[in-house]
Amino acid sequence: MSQPNATINMVIAALGGEGGGVLTNWLIAAAELNGWWCQSTSLAGVAQRTGATIYYLEFMPRQDGKPPPVMSLFPAQGDIDIAVASEIAEAGRMVSRGFVSPQKTALITSDHRVFGITEKSSSGNGAIDRDVILEMGARYARDFIHFDMSEIVERHGTVISAALLGAIAGSKTLPFDPDSFRKLVAAGPGADANLAAFDESRQRAASGGVAHFEPSRSDSFALPEPNSPLARRFLPRIASLPVSLHEVGYHSVNRLIDYLDEAYAEQWLDMVEKLIEINLAEQVSLELGRHLALWMAYEDIPRVAQLKIRPDREQAVREEVRASSNQPMELSEFFHPRLEEVAALLPVKWGEVLLRSGLARRCSAALLGPRTLRTDRLLMQLALRFLAGLRRFRRGTLGYAHEWEMINRWYQCVLSVAGTERALVVAQSGGLVKGYGETRHRTSTRLMSILDCIEQNADIPAQSIRTLLRLAMEPDSEEAFLTAVASHSAST
Repeated sequence: MSQPNATINMVIAALGGEGGGVLTNWLIAAAELNGWWCQSTSLAGVAQRTGATIYYLEFMPRQDGKPPPVMSLFPAQGDIDIAVASEIAEAGRMVSRGFVSPQKTALITSDHRVFGITEKSSSGNGAIDRDVILEMGARYARDFIHFDMSEIVERHGTVISAALLGAIAGSKTLPFDPDSFRKLVAAGPGADANLAAFDESRQRAASGGVAHFEPSRSDSFALPEPNSPLARRFLPRIASLPVSLHEVGYHSVNRLIDYLDEAYAEQWLDMVEKLIEINLAEQVSLELGRHLALWMAYEDIPRVAQLKIRPDREQAVREEVRASSNQPMELSEFFHPRLEEVAALLPVKWGEVLLRSGLARRCSAALLGPRTLRTDRLLMQLALRFLAGLRRFRRGTLGYAHEWEMINRWYQCVLSVAGTERALVVAQSGGLVKGYGETRHRTSTRLMSILDCIEQNADIPAQSIRTLLRLAMEPDSEEAFLTAVASHSAST
């Protein structure tokens, strides 16, 4: 870095709306204030969380009488001095792309998580392991500075670009006057909030951020003391479960009461207690109880409406878009109702008739389908409240009957399958069913196909069930999944 003709190469990955362009402009201005050349290029990502925008900057000191240098437009593997990421998964992508090297690169990142589209849409647990990325950063970077910058900027009411600039200044990886960064932040809009986030982040980075990788450890869960008639009714039953099920039991009961009513939560407890009575392994009960609660709270039109009219939802949206409480806000949301969701709201016989009607399907093309609606308007709020109120009639609907036919079949398969290992795999397979609309139809259909194989072949090994489950979780593996199902069915 000290050689007169050497450049300092920096690559930045920031998500949409996080101020990556502002951060780049600050760095360019800081270079000019300190008598350096700076050249920058950027490659835009797609949407908010399907891809980050990549910014590449090269810095070089000015020399009297020398013309502007010709610098590269593209980052090169193994030639990056400073890698900056606004989120830990993006830092992991930098490592995997070869931008981070132990001999050369200082890696600076916020270590919070923002889940990507592929993680959220995965049929299984598609979340990237944060601890693995932290270990990679500690192993492959020359210097690794990481801490939760999102928490800092949320406290100060600004965006993460200010905290990232503070971390760069505090790391001293650029040979610029630290006060030059601060002057630029103070001169821009939102100076007070930006300066507060900049100063705190700069101090954290100057002290080394997090010097060593330490795997995260979750605190042990303890049931609260009963302080209401509802709590006194349910907490003793939850406490009677094995300790490993206390946390799942507590959250499941709360979720199902909110979803339907207290009797629905008791139904979950009855089913889990039956597993314990027949001495199934605790891990089987834990997996089944967790996936059973999620499945019982399946998303239908009343559930979607219920979530959209929650009192705290407007405040959550305002915080996300950083709108003040007195600032007018318009909220437009995307809906894609299908005939199947409408039929699911009706009594069983009426819903079946509707699904068989060719006329209804032709009319649904005009009345239903994808659309954007203003949910901040009074008429839409009244409509959503009406739809949310229909949940009290849920037990008599076609959708409820359909879901519980599948739930009971899966539950009975767990009870009847031979061997703890196979029972555990079948219990875990309940996590395959998720999503809404076409996604839910695909995942539930695939689970029913797996249960067909298990019921037809009582000796099917646990590893074969895992293979079927893995193929079922991959959205583009329809042909491979059907071939595997046919193979195991034929083996009977």
